[in-house]
Amino acid sequence: MRSRSHSVRTRLASSLAALACLSVAGLPTPAQADTAARLHPPTASASTSQVHAEAARVARYWTPERMRSTPPLDGGGATADTASASFASVLDATIAPFSVNGRIFLRQGEARGYCSGTAINSPTRQLVLTAAHCLNSGPLEHSPRTIWSRFVQFVPAYSNGIAPFGAFVAYRSKVFAPQPFVKAGNPDYDIGAFLTLPNAAGQNVADAVGGGVAIALDRPREQYFQTFGYPATQRALQQCESPYVGDDVLTYRFAGPPTIAIRCRWTPGASGGGWLVDAGTAINGVTSYGHRGDRRHTFSPYFGSSNVGALIAGL
Repeated sequence: MRSRSHSVRTRLASSLAALACLSVAGLPTPAQADTAARLHPPTASASTSQVHAEAARVARYWTPERMRSTPPLDGGGATADTASASFASVLDATIAPFSVNGRIFLRQGEARGYCSGTAINSPTRQLVLTAAHCLNSGPLEHSPRTIWSRFVQFVPAYSNGIAPFGAFVAYRSKVFAPQPFVKAGNPDYDIGAFLTLPNAAGQNVADAVGGGVAIALDRPREQYFQTFGYPATQRALQQCESPYVGDDVLTYRFAGPPTIAIRCRWTPGASGGGWLVDAGTAINGVTSYGHRGDRRHTFSPYFGSSNVGALIAGL
C-alpha cells in the first residue's frame, strides 16, 4: 500500500504516507489532470515470436528464489509497522472468492518489488487490475519523468512460494495507467490494468482461477468490502472485511471522484489488492494508500465510469 511520505516521487503508494503531504508534493490542483485518458509504456510493435520471447525472459527472471526474496514495492519489509494491522490469513487461497487474488512481481527502475492484484472476468480473459503506482511511478521529484514497471508477472493465489495456477506474464505493450496519475500523481486515479499472456498450460488468467470477478462501476459508496492483499512479510494471501466509512476529504480538491475509506489497516505490499463486493463476485476498489499516523484506515479510488471505466474500456 502506498504512503505519501516525502513527495510525489514516493509513488502514490509508498508505505502509508500522509495525504496531507499532497499539498506540498506538487500534486495536481483541481484545474489539473482532468482527463482520464490511459497511457502505456512506449514500445515498438513486436511480432508474435518477439512477444513470446520477451515473456519467456520474464518468466526465467522470476525464479522461485527471486520471488521469495523480493520485498514490497512500497518499502517496509521486515521493518513495516504491522502491530496495528487488521488482516488475517486466508486458509485456502485456491477456492472462490479467494482464487482471483494474487501477487504481482515487477521491476520499477532498478528496484524489484511486489504488489497485489485481481483477475477480471473480461472479454479477453487476460485482464488484471491493481493500483496505478504498481505499474507507473507517477511524476518523479523535480522531474516530469515517470518510470514504467517492467518484468510484470501475476501469480494468483500465491502462497509460501507456491503458484497453484501458474504465472501470467504481462504483455509489455499492454500495461496501462490513467493519465491523471502518470502525469500528476492524482490519487483519484490510482488504478492500473494490464493484459497477460497464458500460463504454461495455455490457460488465460480468468479461466485458470475460475472465471475472474466483474468490475462494479458507479455504485453507491456505502458498500461492504472483502479486501485482500499480500502485506509486508506475509507469505500467504491476507484478508480484511469492512464497510465504507467515509471519503478522504483531502481528495475533494482533485479532479476526479474523491477516494473512499475502509476500517482496515493494510501495510506495504498490499497495494493494488482487490476490494470485493457482492459475495466476492465483483471488484469495487483497490488498496491505494494510507495516512501516516492513521493506524485504522486504508483508501481506494472510487470506481466510476470516468476513471476506472475509461481505463479498462476494450480490455
